[in-house]
Amino acid sequence: MSQNQKMLKIMSFITLIAAFGMAAYAAMSIAFANTSPGLLLAICVIVQCFLDAALGVWGIGAANKPARSVETPFVGLNWLALVLNVVAVVVTVLIGGFPWAPIVNAVIVAAYFFYARNVRQEALD
Repeated sequence: MSQNQKMLKIMSFITLIAAFGMAAYAAMSIAFANTSPGLLLAICVIVQCFLDAALGVWGIGAANKPARSVETPFVGLNWLALVLNVVAVVVTVLIGGFPWAPIVNAVIVAAYFFYARNVRQEALD
């Protein structure tokens, strides 16, 4: 197992933990979604929660067998996860809050993306 595969597996477990954190943040966002930006934030965070869980599971599989990284769309979905995190940060700032959860999740997803691309590149070589 290469260093990139080991790091992808670690980042996948961290992403699964982040999915639970984003689920709690989603529950809070839904509770306070009384405006259009609040509803947009709630939708972004809910989708992000599901993406984190899916990316975590696919990343563990890809770390074990790098050929799976070519078959699954987890690198493309990772771009979607990064974009949704940026949208969540912007909307939270526009609402007037501090986007601590989306920023932390964006850092986790960006690190995951780095190692996922490296493992995918190793599988293609």
